[in-house]
Amino acid sequence: MTANLWAHKVDVDGFGALVDRVDPDVLAVQELQIPAAAEVMARYRYHGLVAHHDTLGNGIATRFPATISRLPMTYRSGWSARLDPAGWPGLTVPLEVLCVHFGNPVTFPWWRAVDRRRRQLADLGPRLDTGAESLVLVGDFNATPRWPLYRTLAERLGDGPVELGAATATWSWHGFGPPLLRIDHALTRGVTTLRSETHRIPGSDHRALVVEVAEGRRQA
Repeated sequence: MTANLWAHKVDVDGFGALVDRVDPDVLAVQELQIPAAAEVMARYRYHGLVAHHDTLGNGIATRFPATISRLPMTYRSGWSARLDPAGWPGLTVPLEVLCVHFGNPVTFPWWRAVDRRRRQLADLGPRLDTGAESLVLVGDFNATPRWPLYRTLAERLGDGPVELGAATATWSWHGFGPPLLRIDHALTRGVTTLRSETHRIPGSDHRALVVEVAEGRRQA
């Protein structure tokens, strides 16, 4: 599950209830502040989390032991959780989950925002080259499938929800009304997406994106 919590606006108790209901093995969070971080730490023994008073906090948490490390990136670093078969039932090869949060491209001054995103993407590229053969990249990309950033990543990785025909919007304007844009993604390599769904995060302007994956690619 990947979830952008909209910083202090998230309903922390409601977020905790959502995590309990979905019960994900791996939880990636963006715009993480201290109260929500406490909810994550209360539920997951293994985690790498950096809470921040603004929108820069993020992290990743896992049900079973994992090698969790920062993923150095401009502006907002990401996170990596490498899941080893020895500690994860059902795995026969390592699986790496990357959590990222790309900067908003329309933040003023927009030309700086766009340059910052380009540098974030350049920072991520080498990790995609050297990461595990089985990989899931999740997070808030601040990019719909029409945007160059998404298209660049989708040239290298599959889009699990799209492959299932289950891609739905994840972001709503100031949290009001139905979601309008699909900017939270789960891109994959070396795995098959079995299920994809979104869930309302109380208080947030994003929906949580949940995917279930299995080893190996689906045969055509």
